[in-house]
Amino acid sequence: MKKATVLLATSLLLAACGNAETKQSEQTKEKTAVKTEQVKADQETAKVDGFTLKEPQEGTKCAACDMKVYQKSDAMGKYSAQAIGEDGKNYFFDDLFCLLNYERKSGKKMKAKFVRDHKSLEWINVSDAKFVKGEIKTPMNVGIASFKEDKDAQAFAHEHHTEVEQIAAVDKKAMIRFMEKQKKMKEMNNKKDMNESNESHENHSG
Repeated sequence: MKKATVLLATSLLLAACGNAETKQSEQTKEKTAVKTEQVKADQETAKVDGFTLKEPQEGTKCAACDMKVYQKSDAMGKYSAQAIGEDGKNYFFDDLFCLLNYERKSGKKMKAKFVRDHKSLEWINVSDAKFVKGEIKTPMNVGIASFKEDKDAQAFAHEHHTEVEQIAAVDKKAMIRFMEKQKKMKEMNNKKDMNESNESHENHSG
C-alpha cells in the first residue's frame, strides 16, 4: 500500500512537471512568435510608390562605403537612404551621395531611390524630394537635407541662407565628387606603383 502511494505521488509529480514544461514551451513559442513579428514590423515600413521599404537595423552597413547606416531613432538617421535594386533587394546608404553614386561605383541599376524627409523622417522618392544644402553635419559631410514639402524646404533654405534644389542638380554634384575621388585614387595608385617600381629597381641594383 505504501509502495502504491509512493508510485501514485511520483506519477502525479511527473504529470505536473510535464504540464509545467508544456506550458513553458508554449509560452516560449508565443514569445518567439511575437518577437519575430516585431522584428518583421521593425524592418518593414509603408509601401512607397509600390515598393516595400525597410528600416536599417543595428549593424547595417552602407552598400557604397561600408560605413554605419544610422537608424531612424538616431540623430543621424534622418540622412540615411535606401534603394530597391533590380534584384528586388533593399540597399541601404549612410548619406545621400553614397546613394546617388552607388550605380556609378558598382555598375548595378536601381529601380528606385529613397531618402528621409528631414522633418517627418518618412521615406520619400528622390524624384519627389526637395534638397537643401545647409550648415549641418551628415555622415559623409554632404550637408544636404531632404524634404517632401516645398514649404519645409523653403523654410530650411531661408534659415541657412541657401536655395532649394531638385534631384538633377544634386546628382550632378554627387557625380563631380565621385569623379574627383576616382581621380585621387588613381593618382595614389600610380604613386604607389611608381614607389614599388623604384624599390624593386634599387633592390636589384644593390
